[in-house]
Amino acid sequence: MIPLVLWLGCSGDQGPTADAMTQVIVSRAAHVRQSRLYAHVEALSSIHSRWMHYDPGTTATLDWLGETLADQGTPAVADSFVIHRIRDIPTANLVVTLPGQTRPNEYVLVGAHWDCQSYPESWTDSTARAAGAIDNATGVAALVELARVLADAPLARTVQIIFWAGEEIGMFGSRRVATAWRHPAAGDSLVCVVNVDMIGWDGDLRRDASLVCDTLSAPLAGAALPYAQLAASPLLVDSLNRGTGSWGVSSDHLQFWYYALPAIWLHEGIADAYPFANHAADSLPDLQPDYLADATRALVGTVMALAEPITP
Repeated sequence: MIPLVLWLGCSGDQGPTADAMTQVIVSRAAHVRQSRLYAHVEALSSIHSRWMHYDPGTTATLDWLGETLADQGTPAVADSFVIHRIRDIPTANLVVTLPGQTRPNEYVLVGAHWDCQSYPESWTDSTARAAGAIDNATGVAALVELARVLADAPLARTVQIIFWAGEEIGMFGSRRVATAWRHPAAGDSLVCVVNVDMIGWDGDLRRDASLVCDTLSAPLAGAALPYAQLAASPLLVDSLNRGTGSWGVSSDHLQFWYYALPAIWLHEGIADAYPFANHAADSLPDLQPDYLADATRALVGTVMALAEPITP
């Protein structure tokens, strides 16, 4: 294993050893609860539609997220804005901030889009049913659980957990954040973005997942990979280097790649991705809860490695 301080550390401190990091990360990942993840996906997919042009559904989604995050002690702040797409859509990214203890101006962002669609039904009838269980209630559930698991974890860097709006109609929420990070506040720096999209279905039953990266973020993915693997074992986690124009990489991390900002996509695997994404057939019975739990543990390992745990 490569200690993260060799490639991320820029403050001059020595940071934790690889063995100490492993113990802390694996222990923390064990706090992930499959039952909570399932309940979150069930609640989100029971909303009639999270399509951005279906106002009752988007309101219900944001209300559920706000209440659920507050109830578990990780309240979110709404970053409200208006999407101009066919009509004006008032919406919001929800942001949970876990301040870093020694390097709070160095940020690790973790995001998942909360909207969904049923294609082509949603585009012709905004009231059409769109459960979006795998795409992307699984990613949202993982972020809610990540916030709970890391709430009291001592980390060097600040972790911001962001629930993106409007991915299905143009990645508007992630674009808003990426644009802001082109000109960060004085003293702030972006370590990496981890995008989570579709982590609840293992089509070939190989029990694997991927950290999809571009050339810029490949060293970050490679260094975090051992910790993701150990946290998620027996799930097999690999690193897959893909460019912005590659097939099968269309999700919110692209907005950061476009601006040459480091970003990784945690995904169930491009080669055996869920076949009913963006369709009405995307529903709760297709969820594999144990796979979602393992993938969420991989997320905990990835994020903690990037944010660098403070060890005894």
